[in-house]
Amino acid sequence: MPFIIDEEKCTACGTCIGNCPNRAIVRRGEKVFVTSMCCDCGHCTAYCGMRAIGPGPQKAQQDVEKLNAAIRKSLGLKKNIAAVKYADRRPKGATPVAGLSFWCYECGAVFDGKTGPVFFTAQNSTCAGAANLGLGTRETGREAYDVIIETMVVGDGGYYAAKELLTLGRKNFPTFNKTYKGMIIGPLDRTEQPDVILLPVNGKQLCMLSTAYSFETGEMVEGKIGGGTCLATIPVAFLENRPVFSCGDYGGRRHMGLADQELIAAFPFRLVPGLVRNLKRTVFSRE
Repeated sequence: MPFIIDEEKCTACGTCIGNCPNRAIVRRGEKVFVTSMCCDCGHCTAYCGMRAIGPGPQKAQQDVEKLNAAIRKSLGLKKNIAAVKYADRRPKGATPVAGLSFWCYECGAVFDGKTGPVFFTAQNSTCAGAANLGLGTRETGREAYDVIIETMVVGDGGYYAAKELLTLGRKNFPTFNKTYKGMIIGPLDRTEQPDVILLPVNGKQLCMLSTAYSFETGEMVEGKIGGGTCLATIPVAFLENRPVFSCGDYGGRRHMGLADQELIAAFPFRLVPGLVRNLKRTVFSRE
């Protein structure tokens, strides 16, 4: 384990359990254990009055190339894994997105191996997705806005029956407390220390991921369905450090190029090392 608990010092008070951001520490009987979902952050050590928690014999795997290869092999993924990383300036190696685009389209291009890391901002966003992602919005004229709402979003053939319903679902998701300048969207194996990874998966592959996540901790992967694909995947994974899955929405599925059987699973990157370790340990390892 990245961190371990000295059983002779530990009083099993459980303070570390409630203060682990990964929910990686569990109680089994009268003992407390650090599980494979530990990401090596050391946050728990500040809350242990007995000083019973310390570094283990190995570090959590952070090599994105190795993690990417391991996940794709374990799941049998044919498409690439997309990685998202917030940044307030475009880093070297990330191409700026030219003109207007969709966040979901840029992710889909990564899935299909059509692009390397790109830098996506609110000024590139064709829809309201950037606002859902903590990037703010670009300025839009009143006339252009009304045309989009009235011809594509509201009424028969649109997303909602009435304009009043457009933002109603937003209350079901966490909100960003700051606005970021942009985000890097790229293949996992080419994006160092991303914030969130996105995987296009079928039902069995999602089951494999959720089983690996739950294997030692019992934590569940919840689904967020309804509203935009961006809203249903990134805010929970990024702000609450919890994995989530979604079927996405009409536009998101189309722009991502998802097949009928595919869903989107979003995992905080800090959970990925433990996920990879546990993929080899669950019932699916028998196959």
